[in-house]
Formats: sequence, C-alpha cells, structure tokens
Amino acid sequence: MMGDSSHDLKWLPEKPSEPLPSDCCGTGCVPCVFDLYEEDLKLWEEKTKQGPVQAVQCDTQDDVEPAISPAQYTSFVIDSITNVSSDSKIYRFKIPGNKSFGLNIGQHLILRGEVNGEVITRQYTPISTLDLIGYFDVLIKIYQNGKMSSYIKTWNIGDKIEWRGPFGTFSYKPNKFQRIIMFAAGTGLAPMLQIIQSIVCNKDEDTFVRLIFCCRTYEDILLKSTLNEFAAYWNFTVCYVLSQEPNTSIHRYGEEVHYGRLDEDLVVKETTPVRSNTMILICGTKSFDKDIIKYITKTGYTKDCYFKF
Repeated sequence: MMGDSSHDLKWLPEKPSEPLPSDCCGTGCVPCVFDLYEEDLKLWEEKTKQGPVQAVQCDTQDDVEPAISPAQYTSFVIDSITNVSSDSKIYRFKIPGNKSFGLNIGQHLILRGEVNGEVITRQYTPISTLDLIGYFDVLIKIYQNGKMSSYIKTWNIGDKIEWRGPFGTFSYKPNKFQRIIMFAAGTGLAPMLQIIQSIVCNKDEDTFVRLIFCCRTYEDILLKSTLNEFAAYWNFTVCYVLSQEPNTSIHRYGEEVHYGRLDEDLVVKETTPVRSNTMILICGTKSFDKDIIKYITKTGYTKDCYFKF
C-alpha cells in the first residue's frame, strides 16, 4: 500500500521569475520590483542548497494570500466609473474575497497598460480609506494626448486592469508633527486625502493640517464636497488657489479662495514662520514640485522638513 502523499511528497522551491524591464516604473519605488526579485532569488538559492523539503498539507484558511503584491501584477475588475470633473474620473476596482490592501498612509500603486504594442506604467495613489474592504478607488486625470490616458479612455465597467504594489517611503505616526502644510495640484490631491482623513478622524490627533490646493477654475476643484466636510474639523483648513478664475466668481460661503497663480509670496506666507515641528508635503507636476521646493528652501526649510510624492 502506498503511503499518505501529504507526508511522502518532497519538493524543491520554484525559482522566482525575473521581471521584464517594462515591469519597472522608473520612479524610484522602494522596494523596486528588481529589488524584490534579488531578495527572492537569494532566498531560493539558500533553500535549494538545503535540498528537497517535505510538503505540508494545510487544512486551515489562516494563511490568506494578500490581494495585491509589489512583486507582480494582479488583475482587478472595474466596478464603477464616476465623473468628478471635465477631465477626471474615479475608478472603483473590486478586491476579491472582501479583502483589503493593507496600504500604509501615502502609499501608491503601479498601473500597467499597453498602447500600440508598447508597455507603459504610471503610479497612482488610491483615495479610498485604508480600512475599506472589497474595493479601492483611484482618482485619474485624463490628458488629451497622454499615452496612459489613451489606454484608460478604453476602460469599461467589467474590464480587468493590472496593478502592482503597494510602494512608497512616506511614514507617518500620529502627533509626529504639530503642523502639516500640503501643496497639491490637480490629482496630486490623492495622497493628501489619505493623510487628511487619518488625522481628522483620529480623536487623539493634535496635528493641524493646512492644504493649499491649486486648480485652474472653481469647477476644476476635485472632491470639493469632501474637502469642505473635512474643513468642519477644528484641525483642518483648505485654501483653493484658482489660476484661471476671474476674481468676480461666486464661491460657496465660508470657502477660502485665492485668485491667481501660486507664487513665491503666497508660499512664503503659508510656510512662515519656519518651525522645526512642521512638515511640508508636495504633490503636483514636476514644475510645480520644483517651484515649491525652491521657495521653501529659500525660506529656510531643509530636506528633512518636506516630502515630495
């Protein structure tokens, strides 16, 4: 009689698959997919030196695979598409098995798509709360001539889309700072939302958050109702900087609006006096980020006082 296969089976661990060059987004993710591959390869080499190991049959459901991995792409189904402005939409993706990602504050995902045979990737930060189960939301701006945008324009409810992650080195602990000043432009709002919500919804938080949100017009303000709800909390305020809106425009009572571009004078006004317990967070276009960093550096802030998403 043959023995119980669950006790007799011996196996060698499978060698990890080397990533393709296109699997790296090139944005300096930590860890990068190639870093993860090198770590897995070292572990595989160590295990194979030890020879075949006995397989263990597991009858419990305690060890649940995570819904997403930074090492490889996973497909998620589009559940809904919601317009939030003339060129931005919120895409909701189903997470199988009522799982959550377990993202940390400020972490992002990598989206992979293919356009005319070319594999392209972009990073996006989910705007859904970190403890949500069963789905995640991503705010995406559609650019008229953007490569990734041309791929995203083809999306329909029910399509399977590839994501990898989470990634990101931003670290935050409650009451780590007395004041956080955020400079965001357009969909650069996404990583800020997670941080704002985690602070204002924590009754033990004493951190004050100030958001300077730059848009072209009043109608372009993304998730304005959500931001105005946050503004009801004692420790959050927001100023909408509208670069192309006439100052005769009518806005909602109680909203703080600055008409004109975000310039050095406004940045200096918002960031002075310089305090050691202040953190400045920045997320926008490359030129936007560069300008903000230039202005706050001149004001006296050092590299350990700001973080660029």
